[in-house]
Amino acid sequence: MLIGGRSWRGFEPRMRSAGPTAKTEALAGLVVLVLLVAGCASGSTASGTAQASASPTAAVTASASPVASAADADDETSASAGASFAPSATGVLPPSSSGGSADRLPGEPDPSLTPGALNPAVTQATIHSTICVSGWTATIRPSESFTDALKVKQIGQYGYSDTKTPSYEEDHLIALELGGAPADPRNLWPEPYTVTLADGRPTGAHTKDPFETKLKTEVCAGTITLAQGQSEIGDHWVHAYYGIALVSSPTNPAATATPTAEVTEPPATPVVTTPTGSLSVGVTSLPASVAHGANATLVAATSPGATCTVSVTYASGTVSTASGLQTKSVADLSGTVSWTWKVGASTGPGTSTASVTCSLGGASASTSQTFHVT
Repeated sequence: MLIGGRSWRGFEPRMRSAGPTAKTEALAGLVVLVLLVAGCASGSTASGTAQASASPTAAVTASASPVASAADADDETSASAGASFAPSATGVLPPSSSGGSADRLPGEPDPSLTPGALNPAVTQATIHSTICVSGWTATIRPSESFTDALKVKQIGQYGYSDTKTPSYEEDHLIALELGGAPADPRNLWPEPYTVTLADGRPTGAHTKDPFETKLKTEVCAGTITLAQGQSEIGDHWVHAYYGIALVSSPTNPAATATPTAEVTEPPATPVVTTPTGSLSVGVTSLPASVAHGANATLVAATSPGATCTVSVTYASGTVSTASGLQTKSVADLSGTVSWTWKVGASTGPGTSTASVTCSLGGASASTSQTFHVT
């Protein structure tokens, strides 16, 4: 046995030759050494125990408290229902939109089948204890089995030619993170993943999901109200996302009285009237001169939602085929449209003309402006 780096046997000769007093003192010294060694071992064990018990406490302290985040995106990733999900729960219908079926764009649901529904537990007064708490929507999210069964049923109701369920996300029209009803079939529909506007802009589920998160962030930040967020993500969410104005269908002319028997004249020819609101367009920004080989930008102002095209004719009479001029542009909520294109390096100098044509609801308007290529 080693004690203090010396063998126990090193003490034996002294103990044999020493008297009783010396032996007693030696034994006492050994006891002290043994106690010291035991104390060191005990201290090491206590230290390890203290360190082990401190770790969980530190982990708990480091965990963040729930805050509003993008983690509550509305999707179909949950296999099991949230703790508070009730499959028979119905919601409250939102205020009706000013748009009609004629305004429906690709990617927007049929309002007669999917008008949307609200969760009555989510109000402007409760957002910071509901949707603005990270992870809250997981407690009310439907299970995959619930949404899959509803998806199959609604694909038939919508009359889709593609009946494969992976082609659609069973989506909440008004997202859970914006106070949408979790289980009300009026707030769920099979939203296509692949769908676009006529000009190629995407309007499928992968476009709508980040728009929902953006609106939720603005609601929780107080930038917009809950009602405003719910309105933008409703039946006409594509209009709101791309800033396309709703176009109300023209009202039918007032019915005329049925001619009496005494009237022998033939009915008058119907009078066709022009829309009460005229469409206009004007160029608000275009450089006075552009060097060949450089980029040019044209900005025009018209009515929100108008679809516009632009054509550029150079001094030589050549109409530009630059890619930036080939796309149609839809005016945003402020009525602004713009194009940026490259003036070819071989384009000759001289006065060129940019012409813009916009159309909306059967009306059209055009304008043009010149610029100089140097």
